[in-house]
Amino acid sequence: MSNKPKADNALAKTDRLALEKAIQPARQRSLGDDVYEALAKLISSGELEAGQKLPSEGDLCRLFAVSRPIVRKALSRCRDNGLIISHKGSGSFVSSNTLATSTEMPPEQQLSRMLHALEFRRSTEPEAAYYAAIRRSPEELKNIAKALEDFRHFEDGESRPNVDIAFHRAIARASQNDHYVRSLELIDYDIDLGITLARHLSRLGQVDRRAAIYTEHHQIYLAIETQDPEAAHLAMRKHLEYSQLRVIARGEEMIRRIRSQT
Repeated sequence: MSNKPKADNALAKTDRLALEKAIQPARQRSLGDDVYEALAKLISSGELEAGQKLPSEGDLCRLFAVSRPIVRKALSRCRDNGLIISHKGSGSFVSSNTLATSTEMPPEQQLSRMLHALEFRRSTEPEAAYYAAIRRSPEELKNIAKALEDFRHFEDGESRPNVDIAFHRAIARASQNDHYVRSLELIDYDIDLGITLARHLSRLGQVDRRAAIYTEHHQIYLAIETQDPEAAHLAMRKHLEYSQLRVIARGEEMIRRIRSQT
């Protein structure tokens, strides 16, 4: 078995000449936007394929000859635009679905897609919370509590969709019904997109927004902890309703921003 680093394995699948061509402009300007454009070009052209792992932050710093904050800014923008999905401890991967960030899907459709995902979640996740309150094991409750605390303490450099949706996935697993787990997996990309929009375009400030979401999550957790299924159902329903409001609150602003970048 090869001992070659994972980052090198990821790069091995990428045409080196194409990579160098994409990297060169960023080396000259050394700005986060330039690195983002180079990565976006590699993804949109198929040089970096869906599901492929990106090099580590350190490797990207060396490849682009830029500092770590610049690389993080570029990766954050890639996440925000749905080009990549990051998993804590595993790295960043090219999204398996980039339609919502392409010119083929207008920004109005992006917003509609996110709202449809929330509509679907409102019909399933309150039920998952209901059954989690009834069936959860002590270990599953610990997993929910850990996800809650991870969200509370996550750093801005991390991908918030990861720490946010981890809480919801822990609840789905605690329902002991695999259908609830798979229902979240089906709309994983849309959930990431919706959380990102709520994060960046909500009327609330960053700290206040995080505190509001944590409070909503905590209410859900308390209901599951005390095994009160009705309270868990209600708390999850309210949380998703508030999430919907956070998404639509500045939808028009999102549309204006996307169009200004095209």
